[in-house]
Amino acid sequence: MPRPAYERGMTRHPLDVVPSGLRGSERSVAVPPAARPAVAALVSSWEFKRRAGFEVPGERPSPGVEGTLAKRLLGIRFAEPVRVVWAEASGFGYETRPGHPIYGEESLVLGDDGVFTARSVSRPATWKWRLLTPVLRMLQHRVFGSYIRIVEDEIRRATAATEDR
Repeated sequence: MPRPAYERGMTRHPLDVVPSGLRGSERSVAVPPAARPAVAALVSSWEFKRRAGFEVPGERPSPGVEGTLAKRLLGIRFAEPVRVVWAEASGFGYETRPGHPIYGEESLVLGDDGVFTARSVSRPATWKWRLLTPVLRMLQHRVFGSYIRIVEDEIRRATAATEDR
């Protein structure tokens, strides 16, 4: 299946236009000022993906870094090769590499406005994975839900710490 072209790094910003053949996904949650340092630390490292249940690369996300994310489902380990396309203090974005079940890009960003956003543009990587499109979308939706729960946990921790003072 030919790979549709998309602008690398496009998930760094709101998805105004999604390239033909790809599906855009976005989930956001406002982060109060007290929780922003903790959330910023998470989104600038692989720790965020680790808390979402993935095995993560040992090297810190920085542009050009390649690694493998992995997750077990039903006892099967799915390895997902990735390459970081951009990284900064407010988050990072990575593209999938050959061998990943999904073709596209995902980012985790804490915006200047204090809103955490997970974004992706993607489609199944091969015709074999295309047969499992509904399953892949459901799994992606669940992972994005995990991201929101991770941020909400940090918000609760920060709120509790503020109230304890």
